[in-house]
Order: sequence, then structure tokens, then C-alpha cells
Amino acid sequence: MENFVVESSIISRKEIVGFAGRKYAEIEIDNIFDFEPGQYLMICTENREVEWPYPYFLQRKTECKVTVLAEEHQDLYQSQSGDRIRFWGPRGTSPLQPGRVPVLVADPAVGFILAPFLKEGQYQKLCVIGKESPSPMLTGMNVLYCDDIQTVAEKVSEENSQIIAALNPDNAEAFSECVKKERKEDIFLYISNKKACGLDGCKGCYLHDQNGGFGINVCCKGPFLPLSSVDFERDRGCLEQFV
Repeated sequence: MENFVVESSIISRKEIVGFAGRKYAEIEIDNIFDFEPGQYLMICTENREVEWPYPYFLQRKTECKVTVLAEEHQDLYQSQSGDRIRFWGPRGTSPLQPGRVPVLVADPAVGFILAPFLKEGQYQKLCVIGKESPSPMLTGMNVLYCDDIQTVAEKVSEENSQIIAALNPDNAEAFSECVKKERKEDIFLYISNKKACGLDGCKGCYLHDQNGGFGINVCCKGPFLPLSSVDFERDRGCLEQFV
């Protein structure tokens, strides 16, 4: 899709209980286009004082619409059927590799980011950090609960599959320390924290490019990036704020 603003509206809104009892809204948008799991829309609603868009992950296609998930604290969560919105995208790059079905890893707080992979059946199993907490979102799915990040790292290190993970910054760094160096190129990571574009601005989120060059543009080349490309020592300040 061309990267221009599209005027649209909300067709329907459905409450969803996700990981660890967290509340989300599945928002159906009046538009349809092709996208891949891991891509997102920049959506601007009419219910905030500052007209600035925020990224929302695309979840699935319906017969003639697309849906995204909104967290309870996000603008879009408060929207209702009929509300007007503007969006552009899809943006970002899907981490899926042709012919491979990944193993997924998630913190409960950001597990919803992996919903598109679950909805499309693009996973072998989902490893969740923490104690089992039944969720309607995970009913009938192959889920493995692990007590801590080290256990998760040990489990996925045994896999020959691609790994796709959504973790908070502390767990992301701990996970990186636990997995073998030769596995990091095959692990794609989304680090969940505040994004500058969610704070009414753009900070041009770049990570250091270990191969030289200007840097890694997180929102376009990502937002899922190979674990081998993240230098936690050099980029920690950036990660804390808006990557």
C-alpha cells in the first residue's frame, strides 16, 4: 500500500480478555489490503487533544475489513463503532521467513503483539514467561508456560526453528544473555516499551548498525529485529525510551 493517509471509520469493536486477564479491544476498520503478521498501521483517532498517530498491530483480515488490537490504555480502545479515523500503512517488515514456522516467546504484558501469528496459525508453539493464567485468546493453542526467562531461553535453544519474541526491555536483555551467539541471527525480537510516536513525536528510532552505515531504522526495518543486531550496551538508553 502507498504510504499516504487514508480516511476511514470503525465498523465494529469487540472486548477481548488476553494474557494474564488484560483487556483489549479488537477494532474492525472499514478498509482491506494485504499485510503480513508483524506489520502495523499508524492510526490517528479523533478522541485526543493532539492529532498524532499511534502504531497498532494488524491482527487479521475479515471478509472485507481488517482488524487491529488496542490495549486498555490506548486511544483506539476508547473508540466506538462509527467513529472516524485516519491511518497510513501497513508499515514495518514481517519477521516470517518463507517455508519456516516459528516458535513464539512472550511476556504476558505484550503477548497480544503476537496475536497475528497465532490467528494465522503461523507458529509451532507459544512460550509464555510466568505461571499459567487461562486466557480465551489462547484457548486450544499450544502454549508452554515457563517460570523465568532463563528457562525460556533454554527451551528455545533446543529448537532448530526460527524464534519470534515480544519482551520487555529487561527480559529482552536477559534473554539475549542466555541464548547462544550462533542462535541470535535466527531470533527476531520486539522490545516493548514507550514509543516516541505514542508520545506525540518522532525520535527517529535508530539502533547502532554493527556492520557500519547510518543505523537501523526500527519502525521501518523492524519492528521485529534480529537479536544479533541489538547492542544492549550501546543502545540501552534508546531502548528505555522509545524503541
